[in-house]
Amino acid sequence: MGTAKTTSVLERFRPRGRNWPLIFAYIIACGGATKTTTGTSLAVTMALRGYPGIFMDLDANLSATRVLGYSVEHLKGRKTVFDLITGNATFEEVVVPARYSLGEDEDGVEQFAEIPNLRLIPGSPDLAGADTYIALDPDRNDWFMEFLHGYDGDDCVLHADFPASYGKMVYSVARMLDEDDSVIPSVRADPKDVGMIPDLLKELGNIREKNKNKRSIPGRPTFDHLVLTGTPTPSYVEAAARRAVTKAEGLYPQQLLPKVRYSADAKKMYEDLVPLPILLPNSYPAEDYRKVATAMGFEQL
Repeated sequence: MGTAKTTSVLERFRPRGRNWPLIFAYIIACGGATKTTTGTSLAVTMALRGYPGIFMDLDANLSATRVLGYSVEHLKGRKTVFDLITGNATFEEVVVPARYSLGEDEDGVEQFAEIPNLRLIPGSPDLAGADTYIALDPDRNDWFMEFLHGYDGDDCVLHADFPASYGKMVYSVARMLDEDDSVIPSVRADPKDVGMIPDLLKELGNIREKNKNKRSIPGRPTFDHLVLTGTPTPSYVEAAARRAVTKAEGLYPQQLLPKVRYSADAKKMYEDLVPLPILLPNSYPAEDYRKVATAMGFEQL
C-alpha cells in the first residue's frame, strides 16, 4: 500500500484516537465451537486482502499457534504470550511472522511459507495457569492494558483467540474492549452451541457493570457479530443444524454474519497445519469466510 492509502486505512482502524488497532475477540465458553477455525480463517483472509493484523493465541492448547506455523518444539527458547502476561517480555520479543507448513524437503527438513501482513503472538501450555498467576499478582490484571498502551504499529486488527472459559485472563483482555471492537462468538450449527450465547452475554454484562466508572478502562465489550459454522448444504441436511440456524436467525438476526457451510474437509486444517483459506481456498468454508470478511467491511484493497 502507498503512504496515502496506508494512512486512510489506518484512520479507519484507530477509533477514538487510540494508538492500538481494532480488537476482534473470538470468545465463547464452549469447547469445539470453531473459534480457532473462524479466527485464523478471518485473520488470514483479511491479511491476504491487504489488512495487516496480529493474531494473539490465548488458549493453552495452542491450536491457532500450530495452524499459523509453530509447534511447541518450534517455540523452545522463544517468548510467548504468557511472557507478556507475566511481564517478562515485550511485544517485539514475542511476535513472530505467521506462516504455514509446506511439508518436508528431500532432506526431511520442514519448510514454511510466511503469510503476508499477518504476525503471531504464540500461545503456551503455561496459559493453563494464567488465571492462578493473575490471582496471585493482581497487578498483572493490567498486562493487556499495558500491552495496548505500549503498542506502536500499523496493524488494522488484533485477533484474539480465547479458551473455552471465562476466567481472570479472559477478563483482563475483554475489559479493554469498547463498542468499536467486536466480540465474535463462532459456534457450530448445533442448538446446544447456540444455547451457550446467553451465558456469554451475561459475562459481557458483568464486565461492563464492573468497569462502568473506570476512566482508564473502556469496559464495554460488545457482541455485534455472530459466525455460525457447519450450516446445511444440499448434501448435508442434518436436522439439528437446520434447527440451530432457525434459532440463531430468530434470536440474533442483527449479529448473524453470512453463514459458513459444512465441509468434511475443514478438519484438514488441523491435520496439515495450514490455514483453511490457503489449504482449501475453493472449499465451502473458505468461500464463506471471504463473504464474512466482506460483510465486516474488509474488501480487497
